Amino acid sequence: MRFVFHLLNRMPPNIGMLGKMGHFPKKYLYIPIDFLFEVRKMADLPIAAVVRIAKKNGAERVGSDAAEALVVRAEKYIAALTKEANKLAEHAGRKTIKKEDVDLASKS
Repeated sequence: MRFVFHLLNRMPPNIGMLGKMGHFPKKYLYIPIDFLFEVRKMADLPIAAVVRIAKKNGAERVGSDAAEALVVRAEKYIAALTKEANKLAEHAGRKTIKKEDVDLASKS
C-alpha cells in the first residue's frame, strides 16, 4: 500500500493524529492514498471517439459509465488482438505487424 507522508512540522498545530494513527512516529502523518482517492488508470482511447462510434451504430445516447465500460472493453480487445498479431509476425520472422497478421489474428 502506498502512503503519502506529510511532515507535521509543516502543518498547522491544531491538526493531530486521530484513532489508530497514534502509534506512528509523531514526526509523520501517514495517510493511505486508496483511502483518499479512487485510483483509476487513464484510458488510451478517447471516450468521445468511442461514444461517436456507438452513436454511428444506433445508440441515441450513451451514459458516462457505459462509455467508460465500452472504452475498457475496446482496449482489452485491441490488446488481445495485438498480442496475437505480434505472435504471428514473430513466427514469420518480422518485428512489424502487418495487415495479414491482424486479419489472421481476428479469425482465431
